Amino acid sequence: MNSLTLLALVKAVPHAKAVGDKQIAAFPVEVAAYRDNDPPMALQVTAWGNLAEEAGAGIKLGKHYVLTGRLRIEKNRPPELQISSFHAVTPLSAPGINIVSLVGRAGRDPEVRYFESGSMVANLSLAVNRMSRDEADWFNLEVWGKQAQVAADYVRKGSLLGITGSFKLEFWNDRSTGEERSKPVIRVDRLDLLGSKRDAEAGGGWGGPPSEEEVPF
Repeated sequence: MNSLTLLALVKAVPHAKAVGDKQIAAFPVEVAAYRDNDPPMALQVTAWGNLAEEAGAGIKLGKHYVLTGRLRIEKNRPPELQISSFHAVTPLSAPGINIVSLVGRAGRDPEVRYFESGSMVANLSLAVNRMSRDEADWFNLEVWGKQAQVAADYVRKGSLLGITGSFKLEFWNDRSTGEERSKPVIRVDRLDLLGSKRDAEAGGGWGGPPSEEEVPF
């Protein structure tokens, strides 16, 4: 499972074009940052088939839309939202929509950090299989509070997980070049442990646990 729904501002008009025997429309959008002081997030959106023609005819520059689709993550490429639906809204009627739902396997054991304030965070990667081919999208997960403790206690490499959270981009300056860099991160609000304990330990089913070489983060 891989689903993202968010409120986005269209930054360029999409134009449908033929790619092989299919139509595709691609366009950039701007999404409000997870934190108020962060800059808006840029995201590339694509629509395929009949939806590409609908997007090309119906999506307007400078308007807000609620977009729903599949978030595609590839190493060394910006994140892309492949939409399955869209509808126009006003920002006040749909404030701050940013909901991600994923089901996949942990790519590694959680990395847990504790803070003097008493809070804790667990970071790990999640592999979500694509439906059309034997590949996976990889997501960086950031889990806080009680959910982080659950991850620390029960999640191991290969564990089957279901999560709900929010999409964000983390920005930092490269120490060597000084260039600004970013990576997509899912801030987890709910973490569900799926499958049996035996299945989690063995990584059984669903292609088995990923190897060290497969884990990109």
